[in-house]
Amino acid sequence: MAADPDVALPATLSALAADGACLAGTIVEEVRRLSPPASPHDWSQLLGSIDAAAWRAAVAPTPVGERAALLALLDTWADQPFARAGSRWWVGGTAGSGALDGLRAGGTAVASAAVRAAGSRCWFVAPAAGEPDGGDPVPAAAPQARLVRVGRDDAARLRALVAAVEAHGPVPVPESAAARFAELTGVRGAIARLVVAGLVGRPVKDEDRALVRKAPYKATPMTAESYDRLRARLGSAGRRAVLAAALPEDPAELWQPGGVLAAVERMAAVWQELIGAVPAVHDEAADALEAELGLSEVWARRLAGGYDAAADSTVEAVGWELAATPYGNGVEVRAVPPSGAEVPYGTQVGLALLRIAAALAWAWTDRPVGDPAVAGATALYERLRAELQRPELLMALPGGCVLDSTTPIAVQFGPGRLAVARGRREEEGPVQVTAYDSGPLVVCAPGGNAFLRPARAGDPEVWGRVRGIGGLAEGLDRVGLLLPGGGLERMMRRAGSGAVPDGKYEADPRQSCPELVARVAEELGVGADAAALYLQVATLAAPTDRNVRRWNGWSAKRHTEVREELLATGAVVEAKRARAGRTVFLPGEWTELKAPYLPLESAKLASHLVRPWFGHRILAPFERVLPTAPLHEMFAEAWDRLSGGR
Repeated sequence: MAADPDVALPATLSALAADGACLAGTIVEEVRRLSPPASPHDWSQLLGSIDAAAWRAAVAPTPVGERAALLALLDTWADQPFARAGSRWWVGGTAGSGALDGLRAGGTAVASAAVRAAGSRCWFVAPAAGEPDGGDPVPAAAPQARLVRVGRDDAARLRALVAAVEAHGPVPVPESAAARFAELTGVRGAIARLVVAGLVGRPVKDEDRALVRKAPYKATPMTAESYDRLRARLGSAGRRAVLAAALPEDPAELWQPGGVLAAVERMAAVWQELIGAVPAVHDEAADALEAELGLSEVWARRLAGGYDAAADSTVEAVGWELAATPYGNGVEVRAVPPSGAEVPYGTQVGLALLRIAAALAWAWTDRPVGDPAVAGATALYERLRAELQRPELLMALPGGCVLDSTTPIAVQFGPGRLAVARGRREEEGPVQVTAYDSGPLVVCAPGGNAFLRPARAGDPEVWGRVRGIGGLAEGLDRVGLLLPGGGLERMMRRAGSGAVPDGKYEADPRQSCPELVARVAEELGVGADAAALYLQVATLAAPTDRNVRRWNGWSAKRHTEVREELLATGAVVEAKRARAGRTVFLPGEWTELKAPYLPLESAKLASHLVRPWFGHRILAPFERVLPTAPLHEMFAEAWDRLSGGR
């Protein structure tokens, strides 16, 4: 009811007044029933939580038309018997009207209506009998009814609130109020703004999404989904309870200094009781993580506090198996859930290894050093490493395939075998693929598809032998980034080395490799800033104007000056290219990757271990195009490649 913009329809107000008069005994049932001109809303939901509607009527974010409707509702409510302090009421529903007609026949006043037009189910309100000996007939007729006690003088309070809104205007809800709610509950800033503004929403999904996405709420798509889930967890009664908590005993306090802040603190306390609180999340980092990697706030929380800092629906894997693809001779790895577990379709089974790796690579190469938003990255890495050390873990090697040779696959990798489950196979008949298990590698015939057991390939001698198998080097190099000594571990160690001061960026070569910047500046005949920009353009997948200014701390004016200095050397070219986000590029071929990936110079594909694949896909170590080594290493490698080792 509190989220319904149409509460003051004449039918609802007429019904409310008539129902109140019937419950007070001033009109009979026949008159009550004929009073509304149309089917009314179910106002019974607000008994015990009328303050929820009052809060929405009072606060400035509520649209003018909705506020007028809510004020009319409150004005009418104040005249009813259920606004009186000390009154007690039964509220509930029945499958039909028979039980309610029986109560009326026995002398109990009952206000009721159909939940849906032409439906049989009814909601009702009836006064609670004053006898303490259990002689009240309502619980016997409607066992599911709940008893509501009105503890305060709602009539006076609601009239006071209506008068205050008319006298002073609606109550502003400053950003500091949303920030306080976010601090106390741990919700995203956009969600906090939506909650303190009255749990803003619309009954039609598309309209609801459009509303929460625009100013002043500015929820990202994933934050909007999170808001949906939180509203569902609260339920309608919980939502009313949170809003009702905001209204003080004396509504005039809302217009006093500190009144709104106290209101949102009461809201937060109820929120905590109903669904708990989580540590606050860094909003800017969470938004960036969603925009750049497509990862939800769960991963922002894990980067800040380790894997266990946030929960999701992931089911732990008890093992991994090979399963046939629906058609052909394809084979895929499938994580196995615990025996007897009911796993809804689409649920992640086993840790999302590549998502963890992508989040870590982003944290250690794109965020400022010492950023509290990624303080838990090392702990998250340790969780990844523990999973990779499980002896039963199998990982696919996309793009890797054992090449045909004079020695059959069965001889090279047998005689051990690993069963291939039927899985999602649609074709009839037995699975025509045999998986040969050599320990570190499982290779399928026919086809040569290969799978790695990381825990058995950590020894340098074993890794060298496996990588020497024809057709597997590319796939193994991508997986190898995650293993001990790989690019990800080196990023982690670099992040904790103190080589770059806190608050600065590894992506700024002046900070991460100043000696290299000096050499490049001398070779190109430019200043340090232009040399740094050259290294960024030469090395990084997305040196967009926006990123470069963030990493380097440049204004738009300074960026333009440096760009012109660099262009004068001829080492880079200027152009307009769709979706590039920049106008300076390396000379040479250009690769158009489809969204969500940005296009980039073809010369950078190898260093990022990226290969365009079928459709809009790519083969890459991560779910986006990200650095594969500490950035000072990548800057040096790019300069060696482009300068010919000078």
